[in-house]
Amino acid sequence: MYLNGRNGEIGSNIKSQSITGVRWSGIAQAGRQIAQLITTIVLARLLAPSEFGLISMAIVVIGFISIFKDLGTSAAVIQRRELSDELLSSIFWINTGFGTFSMLLVFLGAPLGAMLYNNPQVTPVLQALSLGFFISGFTILHQALLERSLSFGTLAKIELAAVLSGSIAGIVLALLGAGVWSLVMQILTNVTMTTVLLWFSTSWRPRLVFNWNEVKSIKNYSLNLTGFAVFNYFARNADYLLIGRYLGAQDLGYYTLAYRILLFPVKNISKVISRVMFPVYSNLQDDNQRLANIYLKVSSTIALITFPLMAGVFTLSKPFIVSLFGTKWEPVILLIMILSPVGLIQSIGTTVGAIYQAKGRTDIMFRWGLVTETCAIISFIVGLRWGVIGVAIAYAIVSFALFYPSFYIVFRLINLKVSNLIDYLYKPFLNSVVMSLLIVLFGLLISKFVSDYLYLFLAVLFGITIYTLMSYLFNRDYLYAFFEILGIKAKEG
Repeated sequence: MYLNGRNGEIGSNIKSQSITGVRWSGIAQAGRQIAQLITTIVLARLLAPSEFGLISMAIVVIGFISIFKDLGTSAAVIQRRELSDELLSSIFWINTGFGTFSMLLVFLGAPLGAMLYNNPQVTPVLQALSLGFFISGFTILHQALLERSLSFGTLAKIELAAVLSGSIAGIVLALLGAGVWSLVMQILTNVTMTTVLLWFSTSWRPRLVFNWNEVKSIKNYSLNLTGFAVFNYFARNADYLLIGRYLGAQDLGYYTLAYRILLFPVKNISKVISRVMFPVYSNLQDDNQRLANIYLKVSSTIALITFPLMAGVFTLSKPFIVSLFGTKWEPVILLIMILSPVGLIQSIGTTVGAIYQAKGRTDIMFRWGLVTETCAIISFIVGLRWGVIGVAIAYAIVSFALFYPSFYIVFRLINLKVSNLIDYLYKPFLNSVVMSLLIVLFGLLISKFVSDYLYLFLAVLFGITIYTLMSYLFNRDYLYAFFEILGIKAKEG
């Protein structure tokens, strides 16, 4: 037996470990974003747009295959209370075997990808990138073990070292005139460095053993999770496909920018926190009351950040778009106003997946996912009749319609009521509404006397000040909790 229970992995002070984990995950996410932004700016000056286009074509294919990279085994490792060494070794060989299979599949199928894009240059790029599946397959399990034990500090250092190594490799090769291959090596260097560091950051090593009976114990859990991921991938890209096919590239460009802004809090805040909370919830899978209490506190902390962010984007959508992107992007303004309430809902809704997984009910997660994603696809199709605005409105309507049942179904697993969640969310919601109204009044007073850039800066500063003050007065506990995550000790009084 390699791990018998979790006593040696997650200590009794779950709160402290959770806060530290979120802090490190946030640092890693911010570091990756900054490094990628700087690297992209540098490489954009050294490489031709067509070379970025080539790598983008290849990444679409690689991204789809990556959905299957661990076949749901990583989540199973994090969720299970007991792990035998035979199960871990069996999972390791499954991951390495599937990594090898994925490499061969992409390598041999690369010419088909080139035919899809009608560009033969895609073939060698895809074939080179396929090596990443083989390399990463050796440490998928090691990463899961680190996440299981809440070793997010170690993971953050690995991720930052890997992204920096990849960035350096890409820039050096671009300076040497390697063209698109500098982008390829940026990715492969990142993958290789991650694999090497993960391997030496954990003490566990595989044995030459494969036990099918052990694997069967996680089969349903893992396959349901994989099925959910696959269907979710298609549903989440259906709007892009339909808009691009029937409304054209320009409308797709407007929609893409609006949706990227919408996804920012979901991708960079909610998912960072959910990544940490999944092993925490798994540790509490038999204690519904504690799990529910922690979930409510986590959700309110997320809302404390994402609600004012989405409210601010809604209120300042016009100066935000015109000042930062130019007048040619003005059609995005209405899309942002329609989709920002959806971002508010999704910032909380995306966290429930960790509950399904922690409770071992990926079967319910998969079935309900089929319902919600089918509804989303139908909304896209119906909305097409009224253009890109119609698609956004239809999607927003479906998102709000599914709000209650989406939470009701998962909350039954932990004996929680939707009304309990609302009790925790109404304060940041009302604070955000008040903030938005005051920003509007602030704009009426000063917008005519300052430039758009200065108005946007002053309005954001004003909004942050008002919201922080409102939170201090009416939602102080969760403001302090947020400060604690940042490593700031708030003086209570």
